[in-house]
Amino acid sequence: MTAAAPRRRAWAFLSAAAVAVLMAIAAPPGPVSAATEKLPTVLRLELPGAVSLGVHARAQVTLTSNGAPVRGQLVSVRLGTRVSLSLTTGSNGTAAGDIARDLSAGTYEVVATFAGTTSYRSSSSARVALVVKPLVLTVVTVPSMPDMPLLRLGNGAVLKTGHDGVVHATVTAVGNVALRLALPADTPARRFRLDRWEDGSTAAVRTIRIPDTLRVTVGLEILYPIKFAFSASDGAAFAASDVPVVGIANGAGAEQELSGPAPYWLPANAIIRQVDGLVSTEVDYRIVSIPLDGADVVNRGQQHFVTDGPKTIQVQLLVFYLSVQGRDSLLRTAAGTTVKIISASGTTQVVTLDRDARATVRLPRGVYRLAVGGSFGIPLTAPVALSRDQDVDVLLVSVLDIALVLAIAIALAVGLIVIGRPHVIRRPKGGPPSDVGDGDPPVPEWPSTPQSVPRARTGP
Repeated sequence: MTAAAPRRRAWAFLSAAAVAVLMAIAAPPGPVSAATEKLPTVLRLELPGAVSLGVHARAQVTLTSNGAPVRGQLVSVRLGTRVSLSLTTGSNGTAAGDIARDLSAGTYEVVATFAGTTSYRSSSSARVALVVKPLVLTVVTVPSMPDMPLLRLGNGAVLKTGHDGVVHATVTAVGNVALRLALPADTPARRFRLDRWEDGSTAAVRTIRIPDTLRVTVGLEILYPIKFAFSASDGAAFAASDVPVVGIANGAGAEQELSGPAPYWLPANAIIRQVDGLVSTEVDYRIVSIPLDGADVVNRGQQHFVTDGPKTIQVQLLVFYLSVQGRDSLLRTAAGTTVKIISASGTTQVVTLDRDARATVRLPRGVYRLAVGGSFGIPLTAPVALSRDQDVDVLLVSVLDIALVLAIAIALAVGLIVIGRPHVIRRPKGGPPSDVGDGDPPVPEWPSTPQSVPRARTGP
């Protein structure tokens, strides 16, 4: 060991002693430890016992030391292990704020903590349970449809309406929810269709936000199958296959034509919006037109019906019976083998007459022209305005009529000749032939025996 080593140890000892002296001079008098320098604190946390889904819980903390408020200190409010809220105490040692997280339904453990400072010790509050209650979403059907599959919340199970026609669904989370209609499948007796939601939307999927919307109304159309049965003016059945189109109008005046094979699916109700929400009203339908052969065989709007279930609608047509008798125009005897019927639209049908030259046909109301045919002669066209059951004689100028007319004409001509020229067939007995010209007046005949001339009477 060299002589320098003892000298270094001596200098180190002297330096440590100098530092100790300086620290002793700077320290306050008395032997006080660092732990006894910080004041103890008490932290209290207050929360509502429970809140509904989507409602922010109000937290209040109070920080005191030896009963005195501690101000200007930062306090953290934790849900589980995560800090949800940071508060700074005021002059009274309190602070309050909303736990701003959108909590799902459930029970949460909340605690407030104070980290401490150089003057105050750290502290924590007692743990407080916060209950977030779920909400109930109400979906109302218009009209009320009890015990019916209606919709899904998101991709969840299908929810059915209760006996009151309402779905009550529990929701446990805040945010957007898709309402997906899941109406019953169509059956031969009834169908359902979405008319509108209460906000006017007609989409089958509607998105709402929880908890902003907790009541929803959906308007539904109910459709039923109908058929038509037709009858003539006397109540006799008229084949539905002979009626190609039926024109109808609903209570709002909207018209449509029903054609093709029955049944026809018609809404039984209409959804309208009033001040207090959606309302379902029964639809009153009217028969406005049924065209047949260019004629309308119903009076517009006179026949009404409703579709409150599957049914057959009885419709009376303005169809009448026309009895045709073909007759000889002069002798009035039965004549003809067919009758041609021409409608106002130009449609022509030929009907065979029986051996008595009669036939009965059923025709829509309208104006027709009739002509008997099938025999030698000249048919005479007869106009008919058919608005009730009618009997009509349709005349035919037959060959016999023509011959009879010619015979009468010849007889008249001969008679006129005889009356106008008697000397042609009558001459004086025993006299000479008349030499009077055709244009001269007849010469009177003188008596063949002289006549005595009476003498004038004289005297008394």
